[in-house]
Amino acid sequence: MKRLVKFTFIIPLVLLFASCGEDREALKVENVDLVEAVYSSVTVQPEDVYTVKSTVSGYLDDILHDEGTGIAKGDLLFVVRDITGNSTEQNARLSYELAQKNFLGDRSVLNDIQLEISNQALKRKNDSLNYSRNQKLYDAGGITAVELEQSQLMFESSKASHIAAVNKYNRTSRELKTAMEQARNNFTSSASRSSDAHIVAALNGKVYSVLKERGDLVNIQEPIAIVGSADQFEINLMVDEVDIIRVKEGQKIIVDLEAYPNSVFEAKVDRIVPKMDDQTQTFKVIGKFTSAPKQLYMGLTGEASIVVEERKNVVAIPRDYLNEKNEVETESGFKKVKVGIKSLSDVQILEGLKAGDVIYKPKD
Repeated sequence: MKRLVKFTFIIPLVLLFASCGEDREALKVENVDLVEAVYSSVTVQPEDVYTVKSTVSGYLDDILHDEGTGIAKGDLLFVVRDITGNSTEQNARLSYELAQKNFLGDRSVLNDIQLEISNQALKRKNDSLNYSRNQKLYDAGGITAVELEQSQLMFESSKASHIAAVNKYNRTSRELKTAMEQARNNFTSSASRSSDAHIVAALNGKVYSVLKERGDLVNIQEPIAIVGSADQFEINLMVDEVDIIRVKEGQKIIVDLEAYPNSVFEAKVDRIVPKMDDQTQTFKVIGKFTSAPKQLYMGLTGEASIVVEERKNVVAIPRDYLNEKNEVETESGFKKVKVGIKSLSDVQILEGLKAGDVIYKPKD
């Protein structure tokens, strides 16, 4: 990009003529129309443009649209073979299948617990019957109190073991079901992420640049291409912080593009990005063409003047005719003048000169 020249300038219409007897360069002052403007370099960009990036790491398997081709929103642009995603998806699928078998399979963990419950239920029933018999025998004096107490303890133990087995089954069932649902969610999520390897267009437009070739390794969030509007363009201007307060939306912009050296185009200020760029110390101004070239390309450069104010029929002279004391040399000697707007090369004269006056360029 060209170096940004930072100044406000005026476009004067003055007449230079032959010098006096001392061979001095002189100027006859005239009333002219002046345009006060803010100068900036300019770059042409599609109105809507974005960088296509990959959401997965992998190899670029296919490029469906080459540079310069038109695209529609939703068109498949690139296919990236998701290295990590495919592996993750496969592992997630295996985990899901294992979780299904653990919860629903013929040889699931729950079947083993159900068998344990059956055994504990049978033992509980037998211990219950044995305790009932011993109770009757004790009442008849057939066994001692210690023997009755032992049968009671055995029954209560088997009862507690049966209840614990049932609780274990319910708890394990809930845990296995939750694990299966989590594995299913992980598998679904992994399968969904793997589809991100198919990158589609986010807008109707054109592929302006493809930054990778087939077979290249692409990392996550690495740029692959630049896509933008096909026919709608805007201009980007970088305005110095000193001048930005003079720029308003709707102001006219005079555009001079390098690609069209003999033509001048018009645009208007569409919006001003309110944050200053920390690196360039400038503000980005977006302009929209009101009269544009028939053919535009992304990245065209040139110069632009944002018209801040237009003044009709005023007096202006080149700055090099004015000394540091704000004096100009006339036919009758040096004369103090009151100046107005200044630019890199010209200055407006508010008081002290009039049309028809002759002034001389200071001696070197």
